[in-house]
Formats: sequence, C-alpha cells, structure tokens
Amino acid sequence: MKDAKTSEKVTRRRFLAGSAATIAAAAASGTAILMDAKGAWSVELKSLQPEEARTLMVFVRDLFPHDRLPDSFYATAIAPLSDEAGKGPAAKRVLLDGIARLNSLARTSTGKSYTVADEKARVAVIKQIEGEPFFTKVYSTTVTSLYNQPKLWPLFGYEGPSSAKGGYLHRGFNDLNWL
Repeated sequence: MKDAKTSEKVTRRRFLAGSAATIAAAAASGTAILMDAKGAWSVELKSLQPEEARTLMVFVRDLFPHDRLPDSFYATAIAPLSDEAGKGPAAKRVLLDGIARLNSLARTSTGKSYTVADEKARVAVIKQIEGEPFFTKVYSTTVTSLYNQPKLWPLFGYEGPSSAKGGYLHRGFNDLNWL
C-alpha cells in the first residue's frame, strides 16, 4: 500500500498533462495566454483573445523597442490593459477597435496582419494612429507598466529607488557606463 505522499508525487508526465489541461480550459473559456515557445513564462489575459493579445504585444514592443528585452516584459506590460478591459465595455471597445484598426491599416498597405507585417510597415501604421484614443491609452498605460518592473531594472543598469539608501549623490550617481 502506497502512503499519501507517494501517491501525490508530481511527475513530469503529470505536470505536463495538468499544464495542457489548464491551457485547454483557458482557451475554451476565451482567455488569452501569452507564453514563450519553451514555456518559461506566461501571462493570462482574461479580456483578450490570443490573436488580439499578440497584436497588442507587438504594438507595445514597437512603441518601446528594446531588442535585448524578452517578450515576457512586454506581456506583463499589457496585462493592466486586459484587466481594465474586463471591467467595462467602453475600455474593451477602445482596445478591440484599436487592434482592428492596426490590422486593417497593415492589411491595406501590406496585405498582411499587423503582427506579420515588417517593422517599416508597422511604424507607418503607428504614425497614422498617433493621437487616437487607442494609441494614447496603450502608450500611457504601458509606459508605466513596462518600466515599473523591478526585474527589468538591472537590464538597464538601474539599481532601483535610492531614497531608502541615502540617495545617489554619494552612492552611484555617475555609475552608468552606457550613457
């Protein structure tokens, strides 16, 4: 007879089966889950479909381009937009209409959706929607949610808030070597 600890042991097979079931259930419920190909990170976006979430993530990456940043930071940055869209139809409509406009403009000029179009075409699309409510909402929300991630700060050489450490005047004021 097996004891309780042995029977509840999570094997690799059980873990993968459980993960697959979770993803399938989320997909069936209409929840977007953004993840990398290796499954190292994932972000659940309850108010967006997977293709909408991918388009929004590519858009935010185009607004704040940092080649050395992994997609996980951008996926985390769009989560507040998804959360807000889940709270009211007006916020969701701004997002969905904006995503549809990105795709429409990209298809008009390239015949491809926004996520598949090349960078030059995507930049041209962005220039066409600057100042529109969708652009303003996404930009103003994600500039904060992207750069306010403590795990991202070391990638830019930022040590975090300095007030608790006596400020930067006598502690690292001139340490940044990439400026």
